[in-house]
Amino acid sequence: MKPVLVLQHQDDVAPGNLGEWLTVQGIPFVVQDVTAQGPHDETDWGAVVVLGSKESAYDASVPWLEWERTELRRHLDAGRPLLGICFGAQLLAQLTGGSVAAARSPERGWIDVEGSPLTGSWFAWHGDEITVPPQAQVLARSSACVQAFQVGPHLGVQFHPEVSLAMITGWLAENRRQEQLSAVDSTIDTVLAESAARAAEAEQAAHRLYAGFFGFLLRSPDPYSGLTSR
Repeated sequence: MKPVLVLQHQDDVAPGNLGEWLTVQGIPFVVQDVTAQGPHDETDWGAVVVLGSKESAYDASVPWLEWERTELRRHLDAGRPLLGICFGAQLLAQLTGGSVAAARSPERGWIDVEGSPLTGSWFAWHGDEITVPPQAQVLARSSACVQAFQVGPHLGVQFHPEVSLAMITGWLAENRRQEQLSAVDSTIDTVLAESAARAAEAEQAAHRLYAGFFGFLLRSPDPYSGLTSR
């Protein structure tokens, strides 16, 4: 089985429950630190996952961003399925003809997403939003913006399926000092309580999403079986 490449941008935005799921399924994966800007990788990866980042996909001052775009173009040109999460979804949109801009309504906390089979509550933490490329299929939305889209074999999700309760707690502790939550009319205590109540159910929903995307590695007859509606 070909391994999965996971591109990580910062320590506190880790593979989370995605890494745990891949391990249980017996799918090998390698986590690469994007900020190290290593040598161009010639490995024949089975798929690529791009995790979130505090940076903006349109910020030309980010030192490693052009390196990552170059790497992702190589993976897309090679036909490797790409799963983009939050910042990763924004890069996927840009590289396939869409765009990214500052969000009209930033989302931080639990949001309601509509779009079968992704309908439900998901954890979001973003200040930018996506305009999907013309050829994309929008799979799900929140009241604020596009939350999931598909371009060929590639999937972008604006929310964070991979977050664990420990990850959420860490993000909230960091942002308590920065007081970012007050800008979106939410409180840390409320989000913590809601996270504790929703974590188990959200993780099961995340597992279904992963099973749909990685079905081709598990020899499912359809790479998106159980994920996209037909």
